Amino acid sequence: MIAYDDADLDAVSELVSIGVNRAAAALGEMAGREVSLSVPTLSIIDAVDLVSEMCTTTDSVCGIFKRILRPLDSYAVVILPLRKRDDLVRYLVPVGLDGEDAGATYDDAVTEIGNIMIGACLGAIADTLDIEIDLDQPVIHVEHPSEFFLTSVVVDDLCEYFLDIRIDMAVLDTPLRVTWEFLLPDAAFDVLRTQLRLMLGEG
Repeated sequence: MIAYDDADLDAVSELVSIGVNRAAAALGEMAGREVSLSVPTLSIIDAVDLVSEMCTTTDSVCGIFKRILRPLDSYAVVILPLRKRDDLVRYLVPVGLDGEDAGATYDDAVTEIGNIMIGACLGAIADTLDIEIDLDQPVIHVEHPSEFFLTSVVVDDLCEYFLDIRIDMAVLDTPLRVTWEFLLPDAAFDVLRTQLRLMLGEG
């Protein structure tokens, strides 16, 4: 299981907040409005409980996954209810998206929006730590959240526990809401903790 103390979690929470604030600025620029953020929630969760927790909802969601490669082998996810996917795209891309291929077009558009936000977030984290972060291509999942967490994270990663970091984001004066989820396996948490301690002169 991941070993941590309060100082570790405070430092990780602050770092993630820096990243998500930059993502919020990118979303706010696209929307032309201010974006509010919740306080990050951090928990240590095992793979089985992660999937079980996602089973408590009955709604399908749209999730944009991006695997973080070297040096943090972890995951960044932007999640919104499927029923809100089209609202987000229509608001940010105010052009006609009707016709037989509208669903695929909406998926492409929301993937690009999620990719911009995740890129902004991880760029801020990399700048803060003064490191380079390699990223995989974004992948969109439109299904029940338990299914895409199971196929994209749990099966793909053999670790038992994750540090789970969640932040809610809202575009003010609109119904637009998204949830950020960062999942750091044990090894990724150790790397991130080491980088933070080096940055703070504690390494």
